[in-house]
Amino acid sequence: MANRRDFIKSITALAAVSSALPLSAIAQDKKHNSSSVRNYVLAHGSWHGGWCWREVAQILRAQGHRVFTPSYTGMGDRAHLISKKISIDTFIEDLVQVINTEELEDVILVGHSFGGIPITGVADQIPDKIGHLVYFDAIVLENGKSAFSNYPKEDANARIEAASKATNGLAVPVPSPLPESWGLTVNTPQYDWVVRRLTPHPLASYTSELKLKNPIGNHRPKTYINCTEPALSVLEDSKALVKSQEQWGWIDLSAPHEAHITHPKELAKILLSFV
Repeated sequence: MANRRDFIKSITALAAVSSALPLSAIAQDKKHNSSSVRNYVLAHGSWHGGWCWREVAQILRAQGHRVFTPSYTGMGDRAHLISKKISIDTFIEDLVQVINTEELEDVILVGHSFGGIPITGVADQIPDKIGHLVYFDAIVLENGKSAFSNYPKEDANARIEAASKATNGLAVPVPSPLPESWGLTVNTPQYDWVVRRLTPHPLASYTSELKLKNPIGNHRPKTYINCTEPALSVLEDSKALVKSQEQWGWIDLSAPHEAHITHPKELAKILLSFV
């Protein structure tokens, strides 16, 4: 009985101490905790899926942040949903739905490579949800242009022809071997891991136009991460466009195009710097 009485006294004392805390102090503590947690949404590039962010996401989550790595409709773990109806608007809606459904605010929205196109569309639609746009070695498009608008004509035609032969125009098959500019070494576990997970990319998402009602980024903070080891030639027009405009941040990263896989610590460090 004595032990039970002592336990009850302890609980009562603890409750009294808690009730004595000023409400303002509790509110400030909650505000501090919530403000220190950032919301990251990471949008992948061509042929990839949410899986490609695995190591970067682990680092960000270990710091206490919320990280979402969705796959676009018809790609990655959603490859079974592929159809000819998929367009760039589909991918934009995929990201918008994640942000709205999870009720995210001040999102650090990262787009890798092709992923730069849908994140521009997201910012055009829901700018109030975006804290910072990060174009990670990514395509940057103006209103009315498609992904293939930025590709050399021969490259765009080659992908269209490959899609026609492999899938009757449904999707562009995975390149084989992988481009050297990706920075992945053949016959290594890392290279094999990537090859196993890549899936065909819906062709219409390359050919459909990006429709914008506002300037690129819709007046939200935006930064371009430029991978330099080596530089990817297909991104030259995008980089020139960024440099021609004001209010862009610019960060050079000494890593290849697939830096989120080959240099996850270095990329994560950059992403953690955005507040």
